[in-house]
Amino acid sequence: MFLILVLCATTPWSADKVEILREGGESIVHLIGNVLIEDTKTRITSEEARLYENQHYVVLERSVKIEDNNGDITADFAVYHFQDRRGVLRGNVILTAQDETIRADSLLYRGTEESVEMYENIDIEDKKNNLRAYGSRGWYDLAEDKGGLTGKPQMHILRTEKDPVIMSAREFHLHTNENLFYGHDSVVAVIDSMTVFCDSIVYDMEVDTGTVVNPYVVEQQNILKGTSGRFRMKENDIDFFEVREGWSKYFSESGSKNVVEGETIHIVFRDSKAQTITVQGSAKGTMTLKQEVEEDASD
Repeated sequence: MFLILVLCATTPWSADKVEILREGGESIVHLIGNVLIEDTKTRITSEEARLYENQHYVVLERSVKIEDNNGDITADFAVYHFQDRRGVLRGNVILTAQDETIRADSLLYRGTEESVEMYENIDIEDKKNNLRAYGSRGWYDLAEDKGGLTGKPQMHILRTEKDPVIMSAREFHLHTNENLFYGHDSVVAVIDSMTVFCDSIVYDMEVDTGTVVNPYVVEQQNILKGTSGRFRMKENDIDFFEVREGWSKYFSESGSKNVVEGETIHIVFRDSKAQTITVQGSAKGTMTLKQEVEEDASD
């Protein structure tokens, strides 16, 4: 038997089976099987629902889906308030909106404000910029395409046929509409065999360029540091890394150790290895031959 009724004359619903219950003086409409609740702004489906008419909210279970102008949200369980279009969703939550897909264990949805808060096992997929973002707590403004992540967050810049560039920080801010993300405090970026430690980073996903504060770069035995820096990715590989007020220690193929410093140190890479090092402004340095390096190591 298929029933179609109207709640408060503005929220029609339908289901395979309906039960009208009374609890504590309140009328509850229990809907079972192929539940559909729809108004002018929102379409809701699930396998089971309890409509609380007096308080204007619904409890939804199994195969829950909420659709409106902000996108689609699916979950195992939800509580949705009609008047302010606010919902709490739990279990396998997935929000799909334009170029972003947001996954989390639970999510607070504010339809009127066009924003969400996410909790535990957060996974944001930015298809436009080939980016995945992870964390345990976050928020996202669906209207502005901006958000933030905390709780040991990570950013993964995806690369074809290569491991992603992985960045971690205390907090990340995403400005998807501007193709930017910001990392704050204790930032660590792993790019192939290179690890970059810095205070903060701004990464432009449109031109694959990062700007860092107080970078300390380690690549095997080689070290590069400065007060600020920038780098660029090109065709999935590191193209160059440059620091201001820089100092660098690197080993040549012959095994000699070189130490250089200057106002600017610019390193060009090829196949993820340093190819050319250019030092400008008050440039100076020292070279230690391989034999002397081995003697120092044995002392």
